[in-house]
Amino acid sequence: MVVTERTDGIDILSFRTDRINALNVDVIRPVILKLFETPYTKVIIDMAGVSYLDSTAFAMFLHLLRVARSNYCTYRLCSLSPGTRELFEMLQLHQSLDIYPDRESCLESYIQSSPY
Repeated sequence: MVVTERTDGIDILSFRTDRINALNVDVIRPVILKLFETPYTKVIIDMAGVSYLDSTAFAMFLHLLRVARSNYCTYRLCSLSPGTRELFEMLQLHQSLDIYPDRESCLESYIQSSPY
């Protein structure tokens, strides 16, 4: 369900599903939380191919943000579909989360930023 790879010290996650909802969030969340156990971890969550999110998914992203910040980690989202991006904006989550149009620009943002 979750595919993990590492590039330039940055963990990149993608999904083998087009939906993140109450049926699969309990499989996805622990994989991401495990990465945040190590301080200063940098994570990219590539949302390419994900076309449906329910309220449980949005709650997960907010929970991940809190956990990441508490352990000096960061995560950024990329490749949101237009409909998914619209939902993030409607819920004003785009103001709290770093969202990039594609994986390359997201990866570049980490490379150009400070060590944290």
